[in-house]
Amino acid sequence: MSHKQSLIETGGSAVAIACLALVVGPARGHVVPPEKLHQVAEAYRRATFILNLNPVNWEQVGPDVAAITDYWRGSDPEAAQKFEADARRLIARATTAGHLATGESRLPRREAAALVFGLLTRAVNEIAQQKLALTGQDLGSREPVRLVMRETQGIFGAFDDTLRITDPRGFQHLGRQWLEMSSALGAAGLLGRGAVDVDRRRFREAAGRIASYMNSNFGAGFQPLAGRKLAPWPARSPTFDASATLPPKLPPGHNINKQLPRPRQILNMVARGVDERETVLIALGDMAFDSSFIFGNPARALGISCNTCHNKSITNPNFFIPGLSRRPGGMDVSNSFFAPHANNGYFDPLDIPDLRGIRFTAPYGRNGRFESLSEFVRNVIVNEFNGPEPDPMLLDGLLAYMLEFDFLPNPFLEADGTLTEAGLPSARRGEQVFNRPFEQMGGMSCATCHIPSANFVDHKRHDIGTVAGTEPFSRDRALATPTLLGIRHTAPYFHDGSQPTLRAVSEWFNDSFRLDLTEGELGDLATYLQTVGDGAEPYEETVFTLEAELEEFSFFLATYELLIQKQKPQLAGITFLTVAYEIRAHKWDLQDWTHMPVLERMAIMMDEAYAAIVAGDHRRADELVREYRRTYARYRDVLI
Repeated sequence: MSHKQSLIETGGSAVAIACLALVVGPARGHVVPPEKLHQVAEAYRRATFILNLNPVNWEQVGPDVAAITDYWRGSDPEAAQKFEADARRLIARATTAGHLATGESRLPRREAAALVFGLLTRAVNEIAQQKLALTGQDLGSREPVRLVMRETQGIFGAFDDTLRITDPRGFQHLGRQWLEMSSALGAAGLLGRGAVDVDRRRFREAAGRIASYMNSNFGAGFQPLAGRKLAPWPARSPTFDASATLPPKLPPGHNINKQLPRPRQILNMVARGVDERETVLIALGDMAFDSSFIFGNPARALGISCNTCHNKSITNPNFFIPGLSRRPGGMDVSNSFFAPHANNGYFDPLDIPDLRGIRFTAPYGRNGRFESLSEFVRNVIVNEFNGPEPDPMLLDGLLAYMLEFDFLPNPFLEADGTLTEAGLPSARRGEQVFNRPFEQMGGMSCATCHIPSANFVDHKRHDIGTVAGTEPFSRDRALATPTLLGIRHTAPYFHDGSQPTLRAVSEWFNDSFRLDLTEGELGDLATYLQTVGDGAEPYEETVFTLEAELEEFSFFLATYELLIQKQKPQLAGITFLTVAYEIRAHKWDLQDWTHMPVLERMAIMMDEAYAAIVAGDHRRADELVREYRRTYARYRDVLI
C-alpha cells in the first residue's frame, strides 16, 4: 500500500499527507497536443506499450510492425521482409487461430511479448544504424547530411524516454555527440564570408560513439531484461541505473482530451436555482469527480479523473488509448495498466456510458453487475483505477453529486414518453414501429425493454446476441438495458460501440431478428430514435471555459470549513491539490494573458494551503483560503 493510499484510507497523519506531494505530476493544459515522433519511433513506443499489457491486443501490434516494415523497405527491402516475416510468425504463435494455422506450438503471452519486443528493438536500432552510416558518406553536402542526421536522431528517439530516466549520463553523452556532429558540419557562410569547413574526422568520431552506444545496448545481442517491464533498458551501459523506475506514460496515438464545445450539464438543484456553494456535500462530490487524486497510479500521475471519461457527465467520444481501446469513446476497464490487481485477463472494451439521469438507470455497468450506484462508484475508484478505499464522506459526496445529473429536456416528448405533436411525421411513424410486437422476437417490441413511460429502461438484463458467450449455451451474454434518452449525442452505440449510427442500430436489429422492415420503416425508426434521444441546447455556446471552471473551483473550496469541522484534513488536502492542478490545466484558456500571474498566484495559494494542512497549521490554511476567495472576487470579471 502506497503512502498516498494510506492517507485516504486511514484519515491520515501529516506524514502520510506529505507523501501525497511526491507523486503529483506536472500540470498539463486541458487540451494536450500529440507528441511529435518519427513514424518508426511512434510505432515502436506504441507497440511497446501494448506488449506490456495483459492481454496483448495482437491485432493492434500488427499495424505497428507494418509501419516499421514499410519505412525500412525503402532502404533495405530484404531486411524489412525478414523482420516482418519473423514478427508475424511470432504474433501468429501467440494467438489461438494463428498457432493452429502454422502448426507450431503456442507461445505464452509473456514469452511472445518479450520475443516480439526484442525483435522490434533490434530492428529499430538497425534501421537507425543504417541511416547513421549514410551521414558519413558524402560530407560535402551539408544540408542533405543534416536532414538525414535529424531523421536518424528521430528514429533513435524511440529509446529516448527510457534512456533519459535509466541512464541520464549516457543520454547526456549522446546529446553531446549529436551536437558535435552538427557542429562538425561547419557552415557555408554568408556572401563568401564566415564559411567553416566540414570537420570529417570530428563528425565520424561522434557518429561512431553514438553507433557504439546504441549497438552495445540495442544491437544484435539485445534481449529484454528478465522480470522487468518491457522497455529498452540500456543494461550494458556502465552508467545504467538499474534502480531507476520508469514513470507511467500513455502511448502515441492516445487521446484523453475532452470535447469542445463542452456538453451542457444539467444539475437538478442548480436548474432549480440553488447555489452549489450552499450544497457542500454535492460540491465535495463535484471536486472528487474532477480530481485524479481519488485514484491510484498510474491514473493519478496521468491526470485522469471521472470527468476525463464522462465530461460534464456525458460520454467523452475522444477518449482513446491504444491497446486498451478498440475505437474512440471506449476502453477495457478491467485492464492490467490502470489496475493490475483487478485485471480479468481478456480484452473486453466497453463504450463509455452517459451518466445523465443516472439515478433512474439502475442496474449499473454495461452488464448490470451492480445494483447500487455506491458499489459501482467504489468499484471504479478501487478496481478500475487502482485507488484506495474512498473515505465514506468522499463517496457520499460523489453519490450526492451524480444523483443530481439530469437528462436534457426534450420538447418532443410528453411526460409518459410518447411523442408530442411537434415531432416529425416520420418520427411518429417510427414510434409505431418501436411499439409494434414482433413474432420474431417472441411477441416483444422495442418498447418492451425500453419502456417510454419509465425513461426508456426496464431495469433488467437481456441477451440480444451482441456478446459472444464463453461456450455454446452459456448464460453470460446478458446486458443491462440502456436508456434511449440523450443518445443522439452519445454515438457510437451498443455496449462495445460497434454501431456507428442509430440507423445502423435499426439495421442490426432488423437483420439479426429478421424483422422484415422496409427501407422506409428503417428510416422512420432511426428518426424516432434520434427524436427520443435529442435534447435542448446539448452543448455550451462557447469554447472558452475558464470563467465557468473558476466558478466551479470556488464551489470546491466551499467544502473547506466542513472538512475541517469533520476532521477530514486529507480531503481538504485533496481539494487544494485538485484546485491547483485544475487552475494550471485550464490557465491556457485565459483570453487576456496579462492576467496569467494572477492565476498562477491563485494556484500557489492552493499549493501553500496544502503545505499548511500537511504541517497541521490550520490557521495558515484558513488565511490562504480567505486570500484565494478575495483574489477570485477581485479578478473574477477579467479572468475569462
